[in-house]
Amino acid sequence: MSVAIANCRRCGRLFNRVGRDICPDCVKDEDDKLATIRAYLRQHPLANIYEVANGTDVTYEEIVEFIRDGRLVLRNNPNMVYPCERCGTPTQAGRLCTNCAKEMAEELERAREGHRKTSAERQGGFYSRSDGFRPS
Repeated sequence: MSVAIANCRRCGRLFNRVGRDICPDCVKDEDDKLATIRAYLRQHPLANIYEVANGTDVTYEEIVEFIRDGRLVLRNNPNMVYPCERCGTPTQAGRLCTNCAKEMAEELERAREGHRKTSAERQGGFYSRSDGFRPS
């Protein structure tokens, strides 16, 4: 059995990697920050990301990362928006807004269909011997 040792993505310390790419100390730090953000949002449900960042001492970038990773869900917080990575439209979940996610899914489907067509065109069937030869 091998032990996976890695450098923490956040602080650089060596640690025994079990699942995540950050050390246990940084996991605890992130969990504490998430708890602080959630408590702030319960008290200030109409706050925006900048207000949350100022009120909690958690950076704007960290808050957006928590949202994008799905660790912070914003069901009742309509002002917690950040820009889509593709077009800049305000969104509340993931990396892309709804329109960009839909467009990218459609582009992926078109590419997949095109790949299927070219694969089918390349396959002309298979070669078989019709002389009655049967391997023993």
